[in-house]
Amino acid sequence: MKVVALVRAPTEVQSAVASLAEAAGMTLAEARMRLAPEPPALLARLAPDAADALVASLSRQGLSVVAVDERRLGAPHLVARRVAFTPAAATFTPRTGEPWELPWRDVVAVLRGSSSMRTVTENTEQPSRMDTAKAYAKTLVSHGLIPLRNGEKTVRKEAEETSQVIYVFARDGRGVVLGEHGVDFSCLGPAMQPVRTANMGVLMRQLCEHTPDAFHDERLMRLGRRPLPFVVSDSTQLATGKVSVSRVNTVHGLDVLAEVMRQGVMQGMLG
Repeated sequence: MKVVALVRAPTEVQSAVASLAEAAGMTLAEARMRLAPEPPALLARLAPDAADALVASLSRQGLSVVAVDERRLGAPHLVARRVAFTPAAATFTPRTGEPWELPWRDVVAVLRGSSSMRTVTENTEQPSRMDTAKAYAKTLVSHGLIPLRNGEKTVRKEAEETSQVIYVFARDGRGVVLGEHGVDFSCLGPAMQPVRTANMGVLMRQLCEHTPDAFHDERLMRLGRRPLPFVVSDSTQLATGKVSVSRVNTVHGLDVLAEVMRQGVMQGMLG
């Protein structure tokens, strides 16, 4: 299967809606909904031939679209633990395996993004004595207009954690992933900061300084945290007694958007 994605916002929105609706067999309302998010945005998930045909049709209408092969998304990038800079190249070293020396001239894109882990906890509790007393008081003061409720109540708590990542893409399609929680920031030298999030900003800046001709972008810092259609997020749900915990991680969706942007750069749609 392939995911068809919009790389750049159309100049004529109504015309783009009509083109997508006709080419994909959607209603105008559905096409408008697919084109509404800020690009990169996912439009459809289709069999390879159908996806390629949709891309060809929309491209003829002037839309900047690509088709991402889901099999490529399964190909892991090198996840670097350490980075060494020289004037001509960077050497990325994983925890295990051989290092990769990437000449700066071969870098086509450096993207900084952020994924989100959202946790929702629901706990069914019996009311405390104080809660019961307050309920009785409200009922008495209102002369029965506020009914007495002594049953269980569900307490819902939501939390979100974010994690940054930097993608470095080479001209031959290979890539390096630099994760906030996995990189040794000692490579930054005197510029090293006391917190990881600040160090990711410094690392991004240094990579951009060494690759002035590459495409640099940080919009995935915002867009990588949103849920995506056609992409199954990493999710878990646990229930023990009266407590249930659900977690949704957008890290896979972030990888999809990064690949969409890489293809957009390679095909001259971004830059």
